[in-house]
Formats: sequence, C-alpha cells, structure tokens
Amino acid sequence: MLEKLFWTSFIVLGGFLLPWSVDLSATCLPSCDAFTGPEIRYLFPLGGQRGSTVNLAITGRGLEGAYALVTEEKGITGSITSVEEVIEKKVKIEAQGPETKKKKDKDFRVFVSTKIEPFVNVGDYWIRLVTPNGISNPFHFRVNGLQVINESDLPHHVPEEAQPINYPVIINGSIANPGEIDYYEVQVPKGERLLLKVTPSRGAVANVFRSQLGIYEKSGSWFDSKRLVRLAFSDKDRGSRVVDNKDQRRTTGSYVKLQYHFLEEGQYIVSVGSLNGQAEPDYIYQLEVISSKHSSQVESQSVSWNERSFTRNLTVNRLEQLWARGVRIPVANSNQEKVGKDDAEEAGLDSAFLDFELSSPTRLLDKLIEKEPNNKLIKANELPIPAIIEGVIETPGDFDIYKFSVAAGQKLAFEIETVGLKRPDFNPMFQILNSKGEKKFSNLRRSEKYKNVNSPHLISVDPKIIGTFEQAGDYYLKVRDVTLRKGGSLFSYRLLIRPQVPHVGNMVLETRTLEFEDGRTDPNRLNIVPGKSAKFTLILDQEEGFSLPSNQVAVLVEGLPNGVQAFPAASRYQFPERRGPPKIKDTENHLPYTQKINVVLHALEDALPTRLPVWLTVKVRPFVQGKSGLELVVRKVPLMILDPSSSMKVSRLGDSQ
Repeated sequence: MLEKLFWTSFIVLGGFLLPWSVDLSATCLPSCDAFTGPEIRYLFPLGGQRGSTVNLAITGRGLEGAYALVTEEKGITGSITSVEEVIEKKVKIEAQGPETKKKKDKDFRVFVSTKIEPFVNVGDYWIRLVTPNGISNPFHFRVNGLQVINESDLPHHVPEEAQPINYPVIINGSIANPGEIDYYEVQVPKGERLLLKVTPSRGAVANVFRSQLGIYEKSGSWFDSKRLVRLAFSDKDRGSRVVDNKDQRRTTGSYVKLQYHFLEEGQYIVSVGSLNGQAEPDYIYQLEVISSKHSSQVESQSVSWNERSFTRNLTVNRLEQLWARGVRIPVANSNQEKVGKDDAEEAGLDSAFLDFELSSPTRLLDKLIEKEPNNKLIKANELPIPAIIEGVIETPGDFDIYKFSVAAGQKLAFEIETVGLKRPDFNPMFQILNSKGEKKFSNLRRSEKYKNVNSPHLISVDPKIIGTFEQAGDYYLKVRDVTLRKGGSLFSYRLLIRPQVPHVGNMVLETRTLEFEDGRTDPNRLNIVPGKSAKFTLILDQEEGFSLPSNQVAVLVEGLPNGVQAFPAASRYQFPERRGPPKIKDTENHLPYTQKINVVLHALEDALPTRLPVWLTVKVRPFVQGKSGLELVVRKVPLMILDPSSSMKVSRLGDSQ
C-alpha cells in the first residue's frame, strides 16, 4: 500500500507547464463513505424577486426526511412540500461473472415553497435544510430586485425555438445536457444599448461551469434565410472563482458580461452556453437583461473584514478600522521617552520612529489627487505620512511617481485599491525606490528563483505589502499597470501609505477535518450525537507585528445549548496544502503570520436533541500586555444535537468531524 497518495494536475504560468500536487493522504477521496451531514449539491431556480414566493427544487445526499429550511437572515422563509428520491437512468449491461455493488448514498430532491419578504435586500444569501441527519451545508441563493422568470419547459435549444422575453428581466436557467445552448428572443428598439450578464451559482462555478454569452441578428443570407449573424460574444470570466475555505460573501462570484449598441430596431437572439459544450445538472445560472440606461442590480455588501483584496474600500478612517482590531497601548510623553519606546516595542509598534500620533485612530487621513506630469523622479508628487492618493494610469505605459520621507527604522504599510476597472482588467503594480532609483520593495510576490516579470516563479500581484526602512531619507513610490499595455480613465486606483498597526486580520472558521466534504460551498455546521464531540478550527491572520509572543488572541463561543460544552484543544490536523511553488521571497513583506486555534464541542450523554439548529456566535478578543481589545465576531455557526433513534446515519457520524 502506498504510504501517501497525491493528486497531480498542471498549471500554465508564464508560458511554462508546471506540476501542481495536492497531498490527499490527509483528506478523503470522493469514494470515501464518511458522512458528516446532509449535503446540498444544487438547487433550481437560483433566485427570485423580493416580495415573491419561489418554488425551489433542492437536490443532494442525506436529505431524506427534510422538514425545515433555515437561513441566517430574516425575511426568507420556506416550507417543505415534498421529498422524493432521484432515480438515475441506468444502462443495462450484461454482467461478466459475479457482480459486486458498492453502497452509495442516494440523492433526494426536496421541494420547498420559499417566501421572500419585500424588505429583503438584493444580493446573495445562504439557505440550509434541516433533516433527521442534521443540518446541511449552506447553499447559494439570490434575491433579485427585477422581475424574475424561469426558462421555458418547452424546447428552446435552437434559434428557431428561442424563448420570447421582455426586458428588464432576470431568467433562471440551466445547462444540463452536453452541447446544450439556451436561446432567448428579444425585441430591441433602434439605438438601444443592452447590458447582459450571466451569473452561475457558486456550486456551478466550483464545478467548472464557464458560461458563454452571445447576441445574434436574424438577418439571413442568400444561401440560408434563417441564418444568424453573430453581433457580439463573450466568455470572459470575471469576478472570483475562489469558493473553498472562505466565506463566499466576501467575493463577487463569477460572471460573464456583455454590452451591445443596437443600431436598428428588430428581433434579436441571445444565447447562453457552456465552454466546450460541457454540462452538468448543477450548471445553474441567472441571465440578466437590462437597458444600460439603468444600472445593474446592486448586491448587498458583506460586512466581513477582508484585509487583502483589491476591492476593499480604503477610506480616510482606515486607521480607526485597523485599531479596532488590535489593542492601542499609550506611549509615554517626551519626559519619559525611553519608557515610551519600550512600551511601543513590546506592543509591536514602531519604536525607532515615534509616529504614534500619526497612527492615532482619531486621525483622519489626508486624501490627495495626483498631479500630472509625475512620471519622473524629479517631478514626483510629494506625500505626507499617512495619506491616501487617488490616481489614474491614463495611457498604456504610463506610471505615477510619489515622493515621501522616512526616519531610520520606520515601519510602513502600503495598500492599494482598484476603483474603476477590477482585476483581471487592471493589475496595479507599485514599487518603492530609494533616492538612487534602486528598488527596495514591490507588491510583486515572487519566489526566490524569480528573475523577471515573465518568469514562471512570479506568483501574484498583492494589494498590500509592509516594509521596514533601515536608512532615513527620501524614497519614491512608483505605480503602473503590471503589463504596461493598458491605460485609460477607468484605470483608477486609491493608494494608502501609513504606519504599521498591529492587528488581527482575516479570520476563517473551518469545520472540515477528515475530508473536503463539499467543494462547492463552505459547509460550516456542527452535527453532534449525545456522548460524542465535534470541533471547529479558527484560522486567523496576525498582521503587522501582532504575532509577538506577548500578544494573545482568545476565542469565545456564545449561544451553546444546554448539554454542550466547549473546550480549547490541540490537534495535529493539517489542511491539504498545495505542493509545487518554491519558497516565497521576502515573505514577511507579503504575508501575515497565520495561526490555527482548535475548539472541541462535546455533547453530554443526556443532552436533549434539537429539532432546529442553534446558532453559535464565534468571537475573538485580542490581548496586548494584558490589556484587552474589542470583541470581533468571526461568524455564526449552526449546531444540532441529533436524536440517535431518528437519525438514519447516526452510526456513521460518531467523531468523524
């Protein structure tokens, strides 16, 4: 037997084909029969209009006996109307010799009448099912502000049978059969500009659904009067495809967008398909068709903290936001300067340069606008510290240069936000140069074998870096697009330069241990049998010097039901990590210190089963030199105590979590 099992694929980076491996010895293959709770695989339709009732069909394993639908938010409720087993079509094959069958969990489909109250904000939400086997993983559901319809049950997979639609509208559809293309017909007046957007479900994104969007004119030709002429096409995938090990509400999701100006009035055809004709039952999507005169529906924004993202909002009260996630230790006055420096150093602050007042949470940052020309060192815009700069890469090859002064040993942080176009259209790169024009820091994250921008060892362009300036003097900050091939009024950015602030960064709560469980969505939930236990792992980033030994982070669990106890724990468990990329150069400039904290939840033998989940609130509290910071909410997690007599799979739950 092999001691370790590896799954290997290949990635193309910088023109090179590189192996990329995942150690599967710490996890479980899909064939494993470990059961950690009900799993929703997909649902249809993907969303509905607020103020309406939507009939959902939810498919997954372990859903037999489902009796309730729950959400974290108010205003979305549902009642189960029926549950049925999904019967797969089988092809009869004559057996050669004795036949052995491996037991496989059956799929069930749950039909739910779901009501969306009129006050619910437009955006993405999570729904779960409650069964005798426990609570399911959360699954992506959208609340829309426009009229919502479902694709027709009548065939509409050839242009001649296109489904008629009127806009503005959102259509729920699916690509379930290989080679399938959904066609819709729309009447467009002369001079209209239409905006079309295809948004797949998060489950479809994780299952590699790459949507394609096209617009066609029914003009015909001398050879074929029914021939379509393609006017526009897009398969450019935008947004975030990262759906694993993160709270997905921090991401925009994946989508394909297309805008077209119609010069003539007429009937036009819109098509939705899949890359290479791929299809799966969970390739669920929403097609939004609106006039570009009206803005696309605005999704509700997550309040979750996102430390390292190009789309986070850098505001003038950024210092206040950062200090709220740390502990501010007062520095002594000038008569006690030595004591003040010691206090600052022990707290992780910059003791070489007493810029504590510059880091004051009550200080609002100066907001400056770049002044052209500033593409040479001698023409650089001068900046105070701290400050926010708003600039634009106006033309291809353009770059902006700013000048600032530091003291010896000063610690600074640099953050950048893309205001107009987002990645992958705009990839802002910035460098910090000394007075001689020599590079000291850069937001290019690279390996130690990195040689140039075309090297396969270039890993990413980061939205934040930190650095320590060993020598006092003048330095320069240079900003440009990483390719030097793009520019324009939409290539705008907001860049922040400030003193470092020790604080707690991103926090992820994870309940998986033995296997991925569900690669489509984060299944944060806890199903416990009386007398057994489950655990969760809190993964948190300690930013900008907070990771000093004198600083601590405590974990609090609120809302535990009677009969359930929480204990801090130690574990050898490690998440499967990718193998391949070499060691990162200057790691301390690019990455925070990441810590994992385990908590075991134990249900007593006499703990009473819960019919509906109890929502636990997981919080952390930072401590510096014995002083306490504010409580920070990580997230809410549903917990159920199962009834052994009614749980159909209780014998497989045990301590598997």
